[in-house]
Amino acid sequence: MGVEDFAGNRASFAARYVSMSDAELLALAAKSWELSDSAWDALEDELDRRGLEPPPPEEVPQVEAVEKRNLVLLRRFRDLPEALLAKGMLESAGISCFLADDNMVRLDWFLSNLLGGAKLMVDAEDFAEASRVLNEPAPQDLEDDD
Repeated sequence: MGVEDFAGNRASFAARYVSMSDAELLALAAKSWELSDSAWDALEDELDRRGLEPPPPEEVPQVEAVEKRNLVLLRRFRDLPEALLAKGMLESAGISCFLADDNMVRLDWFLSNLLGGAKLMVDAEDFAEASRVLNEPAPQDLEDDD
């Protein structure tokens, strides 16, 4: 039976549970929080029919909330290579950052002006340091090791 066979009614769940082994039913009953009401009712009926005692339910897994970041816009770039260069400079200085809308610009560069370009985003507390890193002048004389 495929997923499309289970319209969410109790009879379709009951038909599926009849073909399952006792161990499979008990494992399913242990995760009762995953089941809909009609699925649980059908499972309880099948467990009663087989004379099986439902195990105590497992604990519901706790989902950690994603930490929200206070992001600010540091710079906008019309061209993606410049944005990637700036991002690389910040990352090499140990400043966490990311580019917003870079995939849209990469997909169709003509959209860059419409979107306001690729946006270099940093944490608010890193704004001053990130700005300083990007505003540093490029060294005029680079030493060659050769």
